[in-house]
Amino acid sequence: MAVRVANQRELMRLVAIAEATHGYPLSVEIREWKPTRSSEQNAYLWACYRQIGDAKGYDAEAIHEYILGRYFGWMDVLVPKTPRNPEGIASVPIRTTTRPTKLTKAEFADYIEHVQRIGAEAGVFLPDPEQKAA
Repeated sequence: MAVRVANQRELMRLVAIAEATHGYPLSVEIREWKPTRSSEQNAYLWACYRQIGDAKGYDAEAIHEYILGRYFGWMDVLVPKTPRNPEGIASVPIRTTTRPTKLTKAEFADYIEHVQRIGAEAGVFLPDPEQKAA
């Protein structure tokens, strides 16, 4: 659970959460808070993935993974060997927009621009987030 603490009231809320554990050990990490994307931005992103997928004949999840790989790069991982993959190696994106850490709003905006460029390459116009993707 991540809790933003910007004032005394929020600090007291954090203390109350800690007290509610009834003595169970906690692991606490303190770091500078940075705003991350909103649920509206996430909905926009997945609408973009669906539009590109519909145009190219793929589902949104496949488009998501492809665009992540183009943006962050790829790494090979071992997977079970199959007749279609006798080497047992698959390429997967190095990271996602949420792991190992969530992108900041600025980083997410750069990622959205990347998605829009790939959409344009696929012949799909993706409006800016303020204009809402269909």
